[in-house]
Amino acid sequence: MLKAAGIEHLLEQRVDGVTAEERHLKGKPAPDMFLEGARALGVAPAQAAVFEDALVGVEAGRAGNFGYVVGVDRVGQREALLAHGADVVVEDLEELL
Repeated sequence: MLKAAGIEHLLEQRVDGVTAEERHLKGKPAPDMFLEGARALGVAPAQAAVFEDALVGVEAGRAGNFGYVVGVDRVGQREALLAHGADVVVEDLEELL
């Protein structure tokens, strides 16, 4: 998807399903993949943000003690995203600008 969008070159690091399998990382709601991404960038989770549209992704961000967890409400689940640990919920990331 990143390659198709022409933005793969903009990423310093990538943690995806292939990485998770190679490194035996647990899937969401475990925070393992997010924590691996922060580690790869040399950033403490408390100094990083998670942007997620899935409830289990928001849970993972909160479980990983990330500094800010943004829930992206694509399907009308604002209250559920907040209940699962989002600090803020937006319908579009543009709202954060």
